[in-house]
Amino acid sequence: MEEKRENVDYESRDYSEAQEKLMSILDLKYPPVAVRLIMHKEPIPEGVKELEKPMFYCAMVKYAMLGNVFYAREAVHECKRGASALGLCEIPEDEESGEFYVSKASCSSRRAAWRFVDASLNLKPGSIYATLLAPLAKTPVEPDVILIEAIPRRAFELIHATLYDVGGRTENWISPPRQVCACATVRPHLSGELNLTIACEFARIVAREVGCEYLDEAVLVGLPAEMLGEVLENLPKIGYVKARLGGKR
Repeated sequence: MEEKRENVDYESRDYSEAQEKLMSILDLKYPPVAVRLIMHKEPIPEGVKELEKPMFYCAMVKYAMLGNVFYAREAVHECKRGASALGLCEIPEDEESGEFYVSKASCSSRRAAWRFVDASLNLKPGSIYATLLAPLAKTPVEPDVILIEAIPRRAFELIHATLYDVGGRTENWISPPRQVCACATVRPHLSGELNLTIACEFARIVAREVGCEYLDEAVLVGLPAEMLGEVLENLPKIGYVKARLGGKR
């Protein structure tokens, strides 16, 4: 029988301390990003302003890594493919048909493009009012998912920390399109499991517009926020991590 996972709650809600620990242990260049999917009738935290200009969600993640705290309704999600994955709107017709990916030379046929779309994840259209993003230390609300950009060796340690108590393995979804929205955010949110992926080429292009590119040497990990406590607790316990840190943690 599969062992039931019991997540460790991060009771203190000291996200500033959590960010400091993650950045130190995992040698992160940029802070983890807290993502909250704001549902309809859920209040926006006081003092948080809406993004001033339209932006792709994958660029929003990098914008948050630069220290910005903001929310974004569907109107300022410039990429409707990402917005639809996040439950902000209906799936665009050229996305659903696969025509978008054929026109961008992302695949050779509509059949292949449709498989891209069919294999992806989408929250129910219109179920989300806005996305709220912030560096983890600055999040004004409990996040749903935490996005972490790390070199593969450190991402491996992060995965190990989630399996330290239960063993087994993790499965990760990677596909050329919709990596930051569908794979790094929606999949962890729906599954309750970590997902490691790689920022797609389009995400890298639009991130340059905010002056914070996705690192060529790094991967992107989407961590369900409820796993934060166990990750912080377990990372310093892993033998090779403890050795690397010199037994100081």
